[in-house]
Amino acid sequence: MVLTTQYLRYVPGSVFGLVGSGQCVKFVTRFSQVAKYVAVPACENVLIWDSKRSSKVLTLNAEVKGQVTVIEPRPPAEGSMDNTHIAVGYTDGTVVIFDLQLGQPLKFTGHRGAVSSITWDRQGMRVASGSDDGEIVIWDVVSERGMVRLRGHKGRITRLRFLKQRNVVASSCKDSYIKFWDLDTNHCFRTLTGHRAESWPWSQLRHDLRIYKSLTEIERFSGASNYKDATFSVFNKIKKEELESEEPFSKFIRIDTEGSHKTPVVEDEKIEDDASILEIKRLGSILRSRSDRVCGIETDGRVVVCHGKSPVVDLFVLLSEEEIETKVARRKKKARKRAREAGIEEEEVEEEIQLSDEIRNIPSIRAQAKLAGIDAHSDRAGNIKLLTLLVNNSMAIYGTTIDAKEEKSQDFEKKKGLHNQLNKIDLPGHRNEVRAVAFNSLGDQVISASGDSVKVWHRSDSQCVSTMACDYALSLLIVPGDRHALIGTRSGLLQLFDISSGAILEDIMAHEPDETSTDTGVWSVALTHDGRGFVSGGSDKMVKFWKFELVSIIFSSSNFGLKLFFMLQHNIFKLSNEVTCICCSSNGKFVAVATLDNKETLYFSDTLKLCHELYGKSMPSTCMDFSQDGDIIATGSKDSSIRIFGTDFGDQRRLLKNAHQGGVTALNFISKTHMFFSCGHDGTVKQWDADNFQRIVTLNGHSGIVSCQDSNTKGGSKLKPEQYRPGQFWQLQEEPMMRIKPRKEKREEERREEDETEGGAGTQAPVVEGEQASAQAVRPTNTTYHTERAADMILEALSIYREQVEAGATATPHQLMQYVYNTNDPLKFVLEVLRKVKSSEIEEAILVLPLDRILELLVVLKGVLERGWDTELASRVLIAALRVNLSQLLAAPRAAPVIHALAHLMPKCTQEIQDMVGFNLAGLRHLKDRVELRTETQLFAEATQRTKENRKKRKKKERAIKRALLTI
Repeated sequence: MVLTTQYLRYVPGSVFGLVGSGQCVKFVTRFSQVAKYVAVPACENVLIWDSKRSSKVLTLNAEVKGQVTVIEPRPPAEGSMDNTHIAVGYTDGTVVIFDLQLGQPLKFTGHRGAVSSITWDRQGMRVASGSDDGEIVIWDVVSERGMVRLRGHKGRITRLRFLKQRNVVASSCKDSYIKFWDLDTNHCFRTLTGHRAESWPWSQLRHDLRIYKSLTEIERFSGASNYKDATFSVFNKIKKEELESEEPFSKFIRIDTEGSHKTPVVEDEKIEDDASILEIKRLGSILRSRSDRVCGIETDGRVVVCHGKSPVVDLFVLLSEEEIETKVARRKKKARKRAREAGIEEEEVEEEIQLSDEIRNIPSIRAQAKLAGIDAHSDRAGNIKLLTLLVNNSMAIYGTTIDAKEEKSQDFEKKKGLHNQLNKIDLPGHRNEVRAVAFNSLGDQVISASGDSVKVWHRSDSQCVSTMACDYALSLLIVPGDRHALIGTRSGLLQLFDISSGAILEDIMAHEPDETSTDTGVWSVALTHDGRGFVSGGSDKMVKFWKFELVSIIFSSSNFGLKLFFMLQHNIFKLSNEVTCICCSSNGKFVAVATLDNKETLYFSDTLKLCHELYGKSMPSTCMDFSQDGDIIATGSKDSSIRIFGTDFGDQRRLLKNAHQGGVTALNFISKTHMFFSCGHDGTVKQWDADNFQRIVTLNGHSGIVSCQDSNTKGGSKLKPEQYRPGQFWQLQEEPMMRIKPRKEKREEERREEDETEGGAGTQAPVVEGEQASAQAVRPTNTTYHTERAADMILEALSIYREQVEAGATATPHQLMQYVYNTNDPLKFVLEVLRKVKSSEIEEAILVLPLDRILELLVVLKGVLERGWDTELASRVLIAALRVNLSQLLAAPRAAPVIHALAHLMPKCTQEIQDMVGFNLAGLRHLKDRVELRTETQLFAEATQRTKENRKKRKKKERAIKRALLTI
């Protein structure tokens, strides 16, 4: 009999201390409040912030394992201002549509790489998504299914946009190409080539008349349509006449990654017409104020904003037709004057509209940190709101106007970027990397320390209740009593804080750093077993013992209190190398010290005599911890290994190789057990059993380095912070998790999941009839475990249907039919099962069905169409089944009568649906006309009544004047 061990399960809890992550941020209109709410990615969630109150109002979670990469709100419907839905892309290739009113997600699975771009069409009925694998998928939001997959790019899709006037989607990619796709034929009809650099995000303006594009270099094209005059401008190169302009060269800085070599002079090249519906020609260039690469460009139709790797945001305003005509007329007037002076006839002077006549720049805005994403909004009054997501886990909204002028004063340069800051959201998180975290004894509060502050968090609502400024923290411990926090800093200071008041009580230079050393500070502090003192070690090769003391302080004759401070004890010893970590055993027997010479030394805590020296590492240890009984000590080092030692003989009991890729950063035992947690640079937290030396579980879901962790046994939770994030809770459940020893099956399953993750969706084989691997338009979806589960449901329903039909009318209804779907009709039972399958998964589920089950499904669909049940669903399933298996079905004698019957039945049923929809549409239009007519009549009646009332008032005033005159 195989022995089993029970472990409890950890489930992910709330993520707190995170303002925003990723590379995108968007304004969202809710409750007709424009530029008030902000949507921003936060790991695997999307947060909706109220920018005025700096509060989080909504969290969108689709239970997807990947991180959010891009978000795009749905355009407001006609007659409304609100964004009702938002499209979100994830790193695992999933596209989710969230309803901002209900919060219900709609999932689409079709990409094998991370989603890099999303766009909505003008009506908000379709969504186009592009990914890192260079594929574009068009999704139908109404029918909840994929329409087509477009192939042609070789690289990451950087931007997608639907053209407003035509059924065309434009795409740009890092392969330097820009493609235009006709969605009526699912074909790429135009490709812009000749770019020498990667193609980065772009924006379209003036009803598709302009496309403003950013590359590593700047070049411009303009295009016109054969159907209707339209122009497209794409930035890429700088013309010779621009370099010879009278403007100073500082205003014409070339956008380039290096920015060191001279700008090449490129002559205009003619682009011949290739008989497509677009003609391309150069229009003009717009130059930025910085020489770094353009990382993002956004527009609201009137204002264009772009940013690079620096904190500077460049703003441009599109001029109206009247302003353009005014500038052109002014230039013509000057040209005529120059012509008269030169003796040229005025009729020969012609001036064309230039790009500089259509767009002008306004003063740039400098943010307080580097930018991760931007968005802009402008109102009719000319006020501009610029939303910026910063890389230091904060957001800021800046305000300016389209008529803003550049100021040259020195005071303005110092305050640039601060004078026009309207709102800022930075309190919920740290600005620097979190280096230490700890629970208090009750587990209701969490203390986190970073490079600039110490924050106190409530565990129940994950809200920050206190913030205390400090030096760069390296280590942290909570003083017994939960009223004070002690940190060790990079500068060698020990700082003691009062948690309730936020005041600093002690600030002592404990370990003076060496001037020649690069890594300095108090690297580790550890509480002694009795809680009356602590031990510190740092870069000065010293280990010092400290003791807590309470001192009475007299504030006045009637007011006095107690103050906590710490003092240095006499037992101090010096080591030959710098101290990296210190730990004290709970039984008060040992003190362990790890040094840079790749060893740990165990000392007796009472006499400080040498007990054991632990060797065997190739790199220094970064963390270690004793079990509560003091029998085991576990160490983690930068060589990605964890070693378990016994404290009785100092022997190494087990070496766990490759525990964390990149190195182990933190390690701590669970109270009263021999199980411990470890975290590392690979972004995972793992639970281990030190008795049988097995890994119990791996907690994933982190995108960065997990730098520290802490466990709380009373609250049954675990905390894991990441870079720029205080952390995520993992809640301990009472549900047991079975682990069988040896666990070969579990390891094989994990390896299979890793292979699927690395190799992508291997089920994307062209199984559809006529589909080729090299085709531009193929199936939009992928086969996942959700579609396989849906196929199993359909197979089970068909089996039950066959059994019920063979048994006859006297058969007892199946329990699944009677108690789950509440029906005794086998045909209706199969239809209900098809309705349960998600619309985005039903086609893939039909594709994996075997041929004999397809024939049974056709018989069921024939009965459904004859009864007139759900004609739309039956037609869709029928088309998907026949498209794949038509040739095999035609070869089967039993299938021919069913197919011929469906060929006559399906057009009749669909025509009935079309007639009903057309009749309803005509009725709605008639009702609309009647309502409009009634409204016009009512408005006319109101205007007539108002005119009569005004006449009566006028007559009363005239009569009053006449009476006054007669009286006089």
